[in-house]
Amino acid sequence: MNCRCSVSPGNQFVGLPKALRPRFLSGLSKAEVDSILSAAKHRQFRASSVIINQADPAERFFLLTSGHGRHFVITNEGRKILLHWLTAGQIFGVAAILSTSIQYLASTEVVSDGCALVWERQTIRDLASKYSALTDNVLSIVVMESIAWSIAAHVSLSSDNAQGRVAHLLVSLASAIGKATPDGVEMAVFNEDLADGANVTHFTVSRCLRDWQRAGILAKRRGKILLRKPELLLAAA
Repeated sequence: MNCRCSVSPGNQFVGLPKALRPRFLSGLSKAEVDSILSAAKHRQFRASSVIINQADPAERFFLLTSGHGRHFVITNEGRKILLHWLTAGQIFGVAAILSTSIQYLASTEVVSDGCALVWERQTIRDLASKYSALTDNVLSIVVMESIAWSIAAHVSLSSDNAQGRVAHLLVSLASAIGKATPDGVEMAVFNEDLADGANVTHFTVSRCLRDWQRAGILAKRRGKILLRKPELLLAAA
């Protein structure tokens, strides 16, 4: 497993990956950050592991330190609806920080091998009381990221046609989980993810990607999509 966290031989968490700068910890001194991190447990997860289950008590707060994840819900009909993608440095399970004990509203899974820091509910609440910047950061992240994702999802689903919904979702994912490369923006995303997120069939996704690849807008790779010309994607849809 590709974990870049610093962990002692006794599995005690020592430090974050060098390039990771979580917004969750912004505005805090090194001593404060060290205190917060030292109260967490380090856990590794295999791809496709469900870390949080919808409707379970919100008892843990997480910081993803490597890999990719996503939130989803299962409808009464058993349909899986994708909600929000996660990258290293993002937090989830934030309901655990609330004073009132509630249930998680959605499930969270990792789509690639990864790791996370985990705080028990009382621990993260005590830290939030001690460090006011921590609470401000959590509120800022929840408001800004949740609203941004909600807007993107509604824009995608409000498109007049299936091709437009796939295009809008790809552009949103490029912004959320894309990695800039010399050739474009690369995303770790599968056809079934796009089908679920845009509420279209797998056949529709395959057809759209094939047409856009022929036009040079993107390149399809194993488990990844390279978006070469995002500015042309919506125009083509």
